[in-house]
Amino acid sequence: MHHFEVFPIDVWVRRIMNELYIKKQDEAKVKNQEIEKLAIKKYENLAGIAQQYLFYWRRETA
Repeated sequence: MHHFEVFPIDVWVRRIMNELYIKKQDEAKVKNQEIEKLAIKKYENLAGIAQQYLFYWRRETA
């Protein structure tokens, strides 16, 4: 589909982003908008590719 800027957020991505960047005690309180804003700021138009790498990294290191 060639939409590399799209950053899908599920439970695992929320955990990863909270663990690496946001660092709130309760990850359930992290809002999708906060994650999206951070992802666009850090990864720009390649946020979707970054999301895949983060997911894979976490899965392999857990």
